Amino acid sequence: MSLHQAIAWIEEKEARILRVEKGLHHVSTIVRDAQTEPAGNVAAIARKDGFFFEVARALDSADEILVVGPSAVKLEFVKYMHKNDHAFDPRILGVETIDNPDDTKLEGYAKLYFTDGGPRRSGNGSGYRDTAD
Repeated sequence: MSLHQAIAWIEEKEARILRVEKGLHHVSTIVRDAQTEPAGNVAAIARKDGFFFEVARALDSADEILVVGPSAVKLEFVKYMHKNDHAFDPRILGVETIDNPDDTKLEGYAKLYFTDGGPRRSGNGSGYRDTAD
């Protein structure tokens, strides 16, 4: 059985979705409508939720997901998905802090998380592990 594996690189202003299949393949870029408004503003929260919803829809067909990024936004996304779409929880294999990754670095993380017998597969079970802190 072939699995659809994806990496979601997410930061404050955009998310990039990459399919892992004999290398990395860019699938889409989602840009957040980030007008300047005070944090906690209802409109700003609604826009962030809309952004997270779009990222989640881009990952709908993925069987296994690695969420990466340079800031806490990746954790906010995972929490949003846990609250709004529990089907994502077992599909998220990991959450990693990665700043400005190139394809080589992302391919290394893909091997850690998606390779049978890889270090993250051995005995970890399903669900994500937050290794950012």
